[in-house]
Amino acid sequence: MSKVDVRVIRDLTESKKRVMTNVVKQIEQRAIPKKSRRWQYSMFTVILTIFIGLFIYAQVNNGDELSANAVPILDETYYDMIFQDAIEANESQESINMTFQSLFELDAYYVYAESKNIKFSEKAIAKQMQAEREKYEKSYKESTVFKDGLTKLNLTLDEFFDKYMEANALKWFAQAELMKEYYRKYENSYQMHAYFAVKKEAMDYFTAKYGQQIAYLENKYNVSKPNMSTQYKYGTVVAMEEDRFLVVTGALQEEIGQLSNEEIITKHTNGVWFPLQEVQDKIAIGQSVNVTYNWQVPLNQYDFVANLEKIEISD
Repeated sequence: MSKVDVRVIRDLTESKKRVMTNVVKQIEQRAIPKKSRRWQYSMFTVILTIFIGLFIYAQVNNGDELSANAVPILDETYYDMIFQDAIEANESQESINMTFQSLFELDAYYVYAESKNIKFSEKAIAKQMQAEREKYEKSYKESTVFKDGLTKLNLTLDEFFDKYMEANALKWFAQAELMKEYYRKYENSYQMHAYFAVKKEAMDYFTAKYGQQIAYLENKYNVSKPNMSTQYKYGTVVAMEEDRFLVVTGALQEEIGQLSNEEIITKHTNGVWFPLQEVQDKIAIGQSVNVTYNWQVPLNQYDFVANLEKIEISD
């Protein structure tokens, strides 16, 4: 397995868990009684997450091609079910917003990958699907929790695979390939930057192609983009590397080039790395900037990685 493959596996885990958890949560909340929902939800989430992960990553490198055969995009019947489940489970509007944006995102990866003529491996998918089906058959025979869960969902094992696994697995497969492509271009990209860059490219293409259908569904279900926690940072652009730039509050012009990035961050006990693609022609090292951002995650002791919303040049 190559370095890029390992990076893709690591980076897709959190986004995969988030989307699949949102979808599966809605299915379970309708079918499983309140008193046992927590345990059943946990079991089903683990089952789905493990399956999707194994299914995708085991075939990313195979060379045989798989054409797109009837993979549902913006499937209104499916969306109706998810929405009804959410309403019956008394989900908050914010939770419903996040679920539907996750569904749009998942569809976007597949549509965007298709537009780039990315091919999947039919032979590897068939082989891995059979192996995973055998594991599920074994679990079905041995696990009372799994068997009871399917019974409450009123699904056979085959229906469970056909209805909830194959199409979404192909969509996650598409994201895996898009992430690999991004890492080939920016090998040292941070996890968050790679994820948001791929997501933005996919969603921009998807929205341009399916804008009317998306607007119709958003209006039908009264959903909108979830509110994100916004933060602000004022500082100096200290570095621009590959697909990112570094802003440090309190950094001095004479320190840039004389001290390493790590030394500047440590000296001023702060630093945030932002994605560069949208602003690379607007900023320069040494400039003072005001940045609006979200989705901050720690990198080292004093610095963070964040997703850029807006930037203003101060001088």
